[in-house]
Amino acid sequence: MLKKILKNSAKVAIYLVVVGFAIVYTPRFLSRALHTQYPLATITSGSMWPTLKANDLIFMKGINGNEAEVGQIIIFKNPKGFTIHRLVRKQNGLLITRGDANNIDDKPIKPEDVIGRAVYVGEKPFRIPHLGALARNLGPKLPNVEKISASIQEIIQE
Repeated sequence: MLKKILKNSAKVAIYLVVVGFAIVYTPRFLSRALHTQYPLATITSGSMWPTLKANDLIFMKGINGNEAEVGQIIIFKNPKGFTIHRLVRKQNGLLITRGDANNIDDKPIKPEDVIGRAVYVGEKPFRIPHLGALARNLGPKLPNVEKISASIQEIIQE
């Protein structure tokens, strides 16, 4: 009986360590592979419908604005956070974007405001439907990821 409890406890401990590593190191791996500190983004509105839908999770590749090509979906900083819209043209050193579902262009942005572009598979942006809602809801509840990582590393070193 004690042997069975110890065996099950070991399985749970290993599972928790693996899940902990995945939570901590997957974003770090993606950051390095995609050359950005923001490898994942959640679509929060319908402005990119039908290409991207609210609560889609997308992967983002780091680029600077001068590398952005017309037609790509880019991610850029704005006073309220980030915007994910399509680059429709370049004009006088500025970038003009628009959401696919919008009728008017966004305010022009500087190339240095661009932090990345959507990762594409073929001609379509890679998206994971509905996972963005889960990521957004879990995000604020995990503010101390670094502390969790440090705790896991301490356990492993012991």
